[in-house]
Amino acid sequence: VIKSQPSSHHLTTTGQNRNCAFGLQKVIEPFVMAGSQDARSSGVLYTFNHQDAHAGCPEKIIICVDLAKEVETMSVKSKDKGDVPLLVVWKNALELFVWNKIAMNPDHEFALIVLTKGAEWFCSFSKDASLMCRAINQLQATGENYETFDLASLYSIIYEHSPPPPTTDPLLPPPYTVRVMFLYCRSNSPPIFKGDPTGHNALLASPYFFLDVLYAHQAPSPLNMCENIFYILSEQYTGPKGLVFDWSFNVTKLFKFFACMLAHPLQRPVQDNMDPKLLG
Repeated sequence: VIKSQPSSHHLTTTGQNRNCAFGLQKVIEPFVMAGSQDARSSGVLYTFNHQDAHAGCPEKIIICVDLAKEVETMSVKSKDKGDVPLLVVWKNALELFVWNKIAMNPDHEFALIVLTKGAEWFCSFSKDASLMCRAINQLQATGENYETFDLASLYSIIYEHSPPPPTTDPLLPPPYTVRVMFLYCRSNSPPIFKGDPTGHNALLASPYFFLDVLYAHQAPSPLNMCENIFYILSEQYTGPKGLVFDWSFNVTKLFKFFACMLAHPLQRPVQDNMDPKLLG
């Protein structure tokens, strides 16, 4: 039994596997194996596919951070420090994420892209958590508002620097996976495609490419484009293991989202099946 109760302050979406986003709190019964007595009585069936059994192979994680003006004008209320700029909060969460991922597997690698009019490569892949955290702390908002963001530039630069490994035996783990963490904060700048789609098509065709999205935005209103932007972002990756999070400046909720993103894409459940305590 799944119960959904949308929050009046949040957006909603009809995209596949996106019901947990934008404040929908879900209560999901424990999942049971198909064919068991509990499964027959509860009506909830969950079957594994071959990806669920993969070992935690190394990840190439590309962190994409929006540096538009809104990342410094929007702030988060903190009990200890008052109003903290959004970029500062993101930096703190990203540092914890990097250190925890390295603790899980020292072979994970990280790279950094900044988002302005398009995507710009900022820091090359490294397994050194200290180096990556220094790069994250060097990020500064540009102070500019951008009318749009070119998604084609993002996929092209990712494919150029880190194409996914070829698919051989689907029952064997790949040598690595490529995951993009996309942090976006614009309420009036919808992402668009205006370049070569080669990188986009090649990445989405790979079973070893994953995209996680964290969208911070102003309160939805007729004066902004939050709903349209969220719809575009939620449709960028329709694979079952991608995550899309809406965030309304609750610090506790933000760190819960980053905790969800610590899970390896080849091992984590689909977003609809995640523990609602982590998503609510």
